Amino acid sequence: MAKRATSLTIAGLILVAASFFSVFAAATTHVVGDSTGWTIPPGANGSFYSAWASARTFAVGDTLVFNFMNSQHDVVEVPMASFNSCSTANQIGSTYRTSPASLPVATAGVHYYICGFSGHCQAGQRLAVTVTSSSACPPDAAAAPPTATATGGGSTVPSAPGPGSQVPGSAAAWAPSLASLALSSLLASQFLF
Repeated sequence: MAKRATSLTIAGLILVAASFFSVFAAATTHVVGDSTGWTIPPGANGSFYSAWASARTFAVGDTLVFNFMNSQHDVVEVPMASFNSCSTANQIGSTYRTSPASLPVATAGVHYYICGFSGHCQAGQRLAVTVTSSSACPPDAAAAPPTATATGGGSTVPSAPGPGSQVPGSAAAWAPSLASLALSSLLASQFLF
C-alpha cells in the first residue's frame, strides 16, 4: 500500500510540474523589427511595423524586445489617441531609453508603442500589437493590429518572420507529451502496484 501511495504522489507531482511547464514555456520573446530593430523604418515606411506585427501572435506573458541606438531612439507606450497623433501625451509607464528594452506584456488588448524623438513616429517608428489572453490561440484567431497612416514612402515589406524574430517557448510542444506521460504513469501505478 505504501508503494502505491508513493507512486501516486510521484505521478501527481509529475502532472503538476508538466502543467506549470506548459504555462511558462508558452511565452514568446519577440524581437521588434527583427534585424532592423527599433528605428525609423527603411524608406520611412509607415507600414513596416504593422506588417511585422501582423505576422505574429502576441499573448499575455510574452516579451517585446526593442533594439535601438541609445540616445537616438526610445520606446514609449501610449494610449490609442496618442499613438494616432504621434504624441507622448498620457504615456503609459516609463520611457525606455536604454537598449535593449525588454517589455513584458501583462494584459490582453491592443498595446501602442512609439519613439518619442521628434519626427520619428511620424516617419513610421510606431507599433501596435494585439495581445490575446492566451498563447493557445492560433495565429488566425488573433485580430490584426490596426494599421496607421504615417507620412513617408510606400515600399512593400515582406511579412514573413525573419531569423531570430521570435524565440518561441519550444518546450511548450513537449508539455502535452509530459502531461500524457504523467497521466500514463498514474494509471499504470494503479494497476502495477
